[in-house]
Amino acid sequence: MSWLLSQEFADGPQDREGSPKEERRSGGTVKERGLCSLHSKAGPSDGGSFPMENTVGLDSKVEDVWEKIEDGNVGIIGLYGIGGVGKTTLLKKINNEFSIRNHEFDSVIWVTQSKATKVEEFQDIVRRKLEISDDIWQMCSNENDRACEIFRLLSGTRFVLLLDDVQKSFFKSQLTSLGIPLPIKENGSKIIFTTRSEELCGYLGAQGRIKVECLPPEQALSLFSMTVGEDILNSNPEIPKLAEIVTARCSGLPLALLTVGSVMASRRSYHDWICAVEMLQSYPSEFSGMGDLVFPPIKFSYDNLTSPIARKCFLYCSIFPENCTISVDELIDLWIGEGLLDGTSPRKQGEFIISTLNLSCLLEADESMEFVWMHDMIRDMALWLAGDEEKNKNKVLVARSGRLTDHEFNKWIDSSWVSLWGCSDREIIHYPPTCPNLSTLLIRDTLVNAFPGGFFEFMTGLTGLDLSGNQVLVELPPEIGRLRILQYLNLSLTSITKLPTGLSNLRNLRCLLLDYTMHLKEIPRKEVMSCLSLLQVYSKMNGVMEYFDEVKVSVDDELAFLEVLEGFSHMNKICITIFCHPSVEKIFSSYSKRSCIRKLKLIDCTGLTSLCPSYALPNLGKLEIFRCCSLREIRFSYRDEFHNLRQVHVGVCPLLPNLNCLAYARNLEILTILDCQSMKQVISEEIVRDEVFPKLKTLSLTCLPSLETICRLPKSFSSPIEIEVSRCPCLRQLPFDDESVEFLKKIRGELEWWAALDWGSDFVKDACSFKFKSTSAASGNAKEMTASTSKEKTASASKS
Repeated sequence: MSWLLSQEFADGPQDREGSPKEERRSGGTVKERGLCSLHSKAGPSDGGSFPMENTVGLDSKVEDVWEKIEDGNVGIIGLYGIGGVGKTTLLKKINNEFSIRNHEFDSVIWVTQSKATKVEEFQDIVRRKLEISDDIWQMCSNENDRACEIFRLLSGTRFVLLLDDVQKSFFKSQLTSLGIPLPIKENGSKIIFTTRSEELCGYLGAQGRIKVECLPPEQALSLFSMTVGEDILNSNPEIPKLAEIVTARCSGLPLALLTVGSVMASRRSYHDWICAVEMLQSYPSEFSGMGDLVFPPIKFSYDNLTSPIARKCFLYCSIFPENCTISVDELIDLWIGEGLLDGTSPRKQGEFIISTLNLSCLLEADESMEFVWMHDMIRDMALWLAGDEEKNKNKVLVARSGRLTDHEFNKWIDSSWVSLWGCSDREIIHYPPTCPNLSTLLIRDTLVNAFPGGFFEFMTGLTGLDLSGNQVLVELPPEIGRLRILQYLNLSLTSITKLPTGLSNLRNLRCLLLDYTMHLKEIPRKEVMSCLSLLQVYSKMNGVMEYFDEVKVSVDDELAFLEVLEGFSHMNKICITIFCHPSVEKIFSSYSKRSCIRKLKLIDCTGLTSLCPSYALPNLGKLEIFRCCSLREIRFSYRDEFHNLRQVHVGVCPLLPNLNCLAYARNLEILTILDCQSMKQVISEEIVRDEVFPKLKTLSLTCLPSLETICRLPKSFSSPIEIEVSRCPCLRQLPFDDESVEFLKKIRGELEWWAALDWGSDFVKDACSFKFKSTSAASGNAKEMTASTSKEKTASASKS
């Protein structure tokens, strides 16, 4: 995407006013200000184009839109994206293209919907472009009569309606009530509109949707440099380097680049540029133009959130550092812990809010909606809003890396949310801070090994405490039990050896996360767990290597702990590792808890020969099975039993012949199989169907000496996939044909294995060879499992 190099650089009101112009109609002279334009058929029109200066990379996006204009099956086209990204500029460019290109349209009409908010305003703009005389218009006594007159004139023509800045609650049915015929294949007309919300694309029935995105780094730097000017950039040899830093801080948002660039276009002083960098990194809202030009168009999307809860959840995302990828699962846990979600199904409520924020372009998301992130400018705006638009700039403090100064500690007294990430100093916590207003404290991925006595004494309002990723933290101060209104406690990836008995006082705790606490051998079920009656989320996932030599959990203890979990009436999420065979049946048969299971890991379940759950686990997203040496069968009772299953990892199950059950895991995205000596096929022939892995993205096969086929079906994959094969000497064919091979993104394996493959088609061989990368075999199962566990823990930490 690119941007217009002009002073019209906002998606807000100031971007929509062109030069005043007067056009004579049959009813008289009317003054208009850029609200609409009209082109005659196949040629330049009189005054119908917007003035535009040099553009940066806009042509490719114009071509994308024009391709849809020429597509007879697409009548309504939506251009959506965050405020300030250049949607209006793109639409103006499209408007001007009708004066340049040959086309079959009779009229091109521009309406800025946010300005024409009333029916009569909208209809009046359209009637002037259709040259309906004042006399005829005055004969139309009401809105319906005027709509009929507009409809009469437009229905016999091929028209294009360019509808800029469509706002909430504008539906397709409203267009017909205004007199606009809906585009269909027979009439060949088009409606092209811009909006900040993808959801509105659905309201208006857009068959074509194009997201207008921020500029890539090179184009962003080009736009910024052209705005600043070569004279300024060449005035000091250090300024070009600082210009790159400033450009990166704007994160490709054209409005920010133009605003900051215009401010710096007169700054020749090296000191001024240094100050600009520091201000943009520390307090961007104080930089000239940010608060009154850049933030308002972005804030519009926030203002349009109808739910106050969604607004609070959005602002809460600002506690994560810039460029941070956020696990959706973890984010919902935090929202639950902060008490932001209410109702009987908080997780579904949280998922709906994330979808709403994504559709509003306030959060970006990956394809699977497992991870989200905030654009830097949106995050800056969120911090600005969370700090009451600079009235309380210390309300949210986020520090990443380095050492905290005494000055920064002194700010805690005014703070509600404090977030410290990756601080390298082991003694970042020097003394107990006084922070009576603090509700959320995140101290993550640091080298802190202990907290000074009384550290939590003056945090009586704390509801969320996240200490995850502090791998040298060995104990918690006893006064943590005084945080009586605490609702969220995350101790994952720490080295704590025991839970203080004082945790039994945390009667309001809703979320307890203890993933990969390898030194925590026992969780007091009577002294602690049984007291946490409001618990909604419990997670204790273990790494494979933690129990390599022997199982540390007795059958009785594990069953007793599961009995405690059974008693939590508010529970909605359980992530758990099981070590004993009898516990497997209990967890699968639990009527009240099976819908709560989100992640399940089975390790060393001696005696487990068959995994055939009698009941569905409808919300299970991740299943891991390691060293279940008696396991011979995994079978699902129902085809839709695990419809939410996204990841499966199976390792060291020497008697397991196949994973036929996964033929019905329709949403599976990641599959890893390691050291299963008897496995001959991943999916056997008798279970083959039209599609086996419709959404699989990653397939890893390691140390499978008997494996002969992945699947006999040559069209096993129907989405882009990466495959890695190591030490599978009998695997001689890949499940691809001339059509399905296009879905292969990358394949890795040993050269010897690759050279011995049988190919049914030279085309498939050539296509696969182009995507092949050789890799040497790893040495030893233990090494691989160690690496796997390390990746597992690193991934858990990086999700934060």
